[in-house]
Amino acid sequence: MGGSRAEALSHGECLDLLERAGVGRVVYTKHAMPAIDLVGYTMRDGAVIIRSSGDSELPAALRNAVVAFQADRFSSDLTAGWTVSVVGHATEISDRAELARLSGAALTPWATSPADRFHKITVKLASGTRIGDGR
Repeated sequence: MGGSRAEALSHGECLDLLERAGVGRVVYTKHAMPAIDLVGYTMRDGAVIIRSSGDSELPAALRNAVVAFQADRFSSDLTAGWTVSVVGHATEISDRAELARLSGAALTPWATSPADRFHKITVKLASGTRIGDGR
């Protein structure tokens, strides 16, 4: 079996691909160490919007923090797919109108709570790789 060609993605291609996944990993600092959580997300105006449980440590960790976010999709045989990583500034969304719109959005495949918090990651850097025909 021949190797699949890896292709570097532009900033715009990275953001376009992030529109497709729905589940990713947010990387942040917890007790001065790196931590990673699986989160549901959506993209709005080039920013990553994630929903976190109101009773977790994540909302405090994301408050005005520089974080990384990563999502990917690969074929079951791993011969095609993509991975995208972004770095940006995370803030909690507090605008009531925006919260009302987001509360109805299905950002996670698991149960949600009225105490959940929404966070916006304003993307500053984006990089990614596509393997094979990973559209």
